[in-house]
Amino acid sequence: MGQRLTYWAFLGVIGFAAFLVLHSSIAFNAGAPIEENKSAIEGRTAELASQLGFSMDSLHLAAARTQHFNYYRTLKDTLHDSLPSPAVLNRRGLNLTGWKVNIGVAQKEGEGNMNEMSDYMTDLGRLQLRYDQEGRVRRISTYPQNYNPTFISGDSLFSIANHIVKDILGYPLGRYELDMVDVKDTLITTNEPGFGQQTLNLSDSRVGNNMIFNWHRSDPAYAGPESISLEVKPIIREQNTASLSTVRYGVSIESFEALDQYEPEQLDSTSSISNFSLITTFGSLGLLVVLVFFMGIKYINKGQVEWRRAIFILVSVVLGVVGWRAFYLMNTLNGFLNQTSEALYILNNLIFAAAMGLYAALAYIGWEALARSRDEGQLHLLDAFWRKRFFFRETGEGLLRGYALGGVLLGVFAVGLYLFGTEYYQSDSQYGFAEAIMEPKLLTINMSIWINVWLVALGHVGVVVGFLQTKLNNKWLLYGAGAIVIGFLLSGSGALVEVVGPEWYDIILFTAMAVLIIFALEISGLLTFSTAWWVFMAVLLVMPYWGSSSMNVAYVAWIQGFLLGVPLIYGFIAYRYGTPVSEMGGYIPEYQERMANHLRVEKEIEIARESQFKLMPLKPPVIEGVDVYGFFMPSFEVGGDYFDYIVGTNGTANSRVLNLTIADVSGKAMKAAMHAVFTSGLLLSRLHRDTPEAILREIAPTLHSRTDPQTFITCIIAQYHLTERKLRVANAGHCLPILKREGKAQFIYTPEPKYPLGLQNQVNYEAMEIDIREGDFLLFYSDGLPEAVNPKGERFGFDTLLGMVESLDTDSRPSNEISMDIKRRVQKFSDYQLADDTTIICLKV
Repeated sequence: MGQRLTYWAFLGVIGFAAFLVLHSSIAFNAGAPIEENKSAIEGRTAELASQLGFSMDSLHLAAARTQHFNYYRTLKDTLHDSLPSPAVLNRRGLNLTGWKVNIGVAQKEGEGNMNEMSDYMTDLGRLQLRYDQEGRVRRISTYPQNYNPTFISGDSLFSIANHIVKDILGYPLGRYELDMVDVKDTLITTNEPGFGQQTLNLSDSRVGNNMIFNWHRSDPAYAGPESISLEVKPIIREQNTASLSTVRYGVSIESFEALDQYEPEQLDSTSSISNFSLITTFGSLGLLVVLVFFMGIKYINKGQVEWRRAIFILVSVVLGVVGWRAFYLMNTLNGFLNQTSEALYILNNLIFAAAMGLYAALAYIGWEALARSRDEGQLHLLDAFWRKRFFFRETGEGLLRGYALGGVLLGVFAVGLYLFGTEYYQSDSQYGFAEAIMEPKLLTINMSIWINVWLVALGHVGVVVGFLQTKLNNKWLLYGAGAIVIGFLLSGSGALVEVVGPEWYDIILFTAMAVLIIFALEISGLLTFSTAWWVFMAVLLVMPYWGSSSMNVAYVAWIQGFLLGVPLIYGFIAYRYGTPVSEMGGYIPEYQERMANHLRVEKEIEIARESQFKLMPLKPPVIEGVDVYGFFMPSFEVGGDYFDYIVGTNGTANSRVLNLTIADVSGKAMKAAMHAVFTSGLLLSRLHRDTPEAILREIAPTLHSRTDPQTFITCIIAQYHLTERKLRVANAGHCLPILKREGKAQFIYTPEPKYPLGLQNQVNYEAMEIDIREGDFLLFYSDGLPEAVNPKGERFGFDTLLGMVESLDTDSRPSNEISMDIKRRVQKFSDYQLADDTTIICLKV
């Protein structure tokens, strides 16, 4: 093992040791492992129900593990520094933890839709029982507006009360002294289904009104509750059958309490959530959602997404959340809810699961893109995992570092709690300590942990640290800002445990841990942190089961400990015998391949664009008495138009000519550009020496043989004789040129035939001559000009083109200004979205 890894392992062992040593002082559940599972508590309740005079045949049970923080706060406020640790209090039998069991009936179809315990028990609840850590009934309460199913028969209220407390609930009244019997003026007004029920003779209040019996502990050596209180309601039950009428005297239990010293009436915390807690919770969630969605959408728009991986994360989280909540439904609400309420519960949780899955997928997209931009080391391991390759030395090292970091985090957490003088408690979901009632427990615990690990690793840490690294170059600033942000996020929505005390305790603790997390992320990577957070949460969540005397409960701790050990052993083996991940070869994501191909194509297109423009004249020739200018605008990066103007002699030494040509290949983009380049070569080889019609006749066979049947080229060639002022024009299917003379514009109708090049092998093109006068203006153009389309779908048109030419100031303005004016007009008309390549040549004499 390398020296640096040895240091990590040493620190991890120290952290684990510190946590175990301090655990009895920092854990609210220390000294009170869960001794009975949910099934045992429900079985105990069913037995108790028969002793309390009712059957469970038509009733249902909902059990929940309770942590009595209100009582603990009362003890802290009363005893202050003299208060022992929760472990000591739990060993003394104080009622800090236990079970709450609600007994009720099922919803009927058509009744209100409810999915929270507090909602449905208000209408459906019949009785609530609270057990302490040892399984003794500490409290019994009823729902006053609902039917009370309890009935204990007897002839004397005192004997019934003693029977309930001593024989049924198991409290040794010989160690208690009866303080008083109070008479409560409460009439009996409820009706029991199936039985005739009447009020007793209220003239004797000791018989007809509720009776409250109060005992206090008289034996100091007995470690039971300090006081016991029982309220009963005397009732008479009359049951009539066909042959017999029976009257029974007895009581129903209205309430029962066995209280320790200083134990408040209200065990559950009734204090409202503080503003600081709301800010911490919703602020952290809001910050995470905004950042994760921003980064995820950003890289989706950039195309930097491994969709297969993102979809796997989405589906896995959705299935995990839906599965966990389905188990929760089966273990709690099932039996109480009607079909409509169950359907709404499932629908709500499907929506919630979909939102969580989408969040996780976007977090993965954002983290992976950021990690690749920094070439994070352990990202190569992730690439290898997706290729079903696991046995690497770096994998083992990452796991070992993760276990070490997990131990350090546990140690820092424990020391911080100890210094604050406070404790942590279980809060694995919005329902509190839900895992205690879940079955199959090992599956649900690990589902909960792994969902938490993925969400925290990808969102709270991966995206946040990656984002800060792109914005903050200063290392100290990164650690400072990162620790504060991650500490805030983890305290608000990251952990499956909570801390007793002010919310800033959590923030300080997780901020200190965040410094180590950022360091580990920079040194190792997300695999190390994910392993560490898994170890951290698994240890904290399994501690309530550790030390249980019941094998039905203790197996959870033993098997979870085994599960924690398997990756550790694998890490040692992989680190010792695994191959380096570099031997696998580099991995290039699909989107990076696409981006590389795209960039290569863009580069090639840019080269083609530059090459195409270089084939056309960079500046017009300077000729006395003639002003010529042209331009080419492709509708894509490259286009199928070509233009040129060349001064030549046309085969004679004393006749100088200006050769002008425009060619337009059918189609657009690269295919048309290739044909345009080929055509330009044929034209350039002949423009210096041939007449327009001869050039078209000579190149027609070549273009016909070298182009596919769907491709053709229109072309116009004009030769202006500078001394004679004659213009000779030949046209191969191109747009008619425009002549503007004395302010009037008209088309020049060139002679037949006008077949485009490439359609026929042999075409006998003809030419015409026009006398040109001083002041004449000629416009040669491709069809992109008249076929320009505005946002309404209207074409520019040839008539508009003639009108535009007439409106142009061609007398005082040079050709280049006229050309730019035409360019601006057509661009504005088409909203800068050209329908086709556009080329023009302006000739002014």
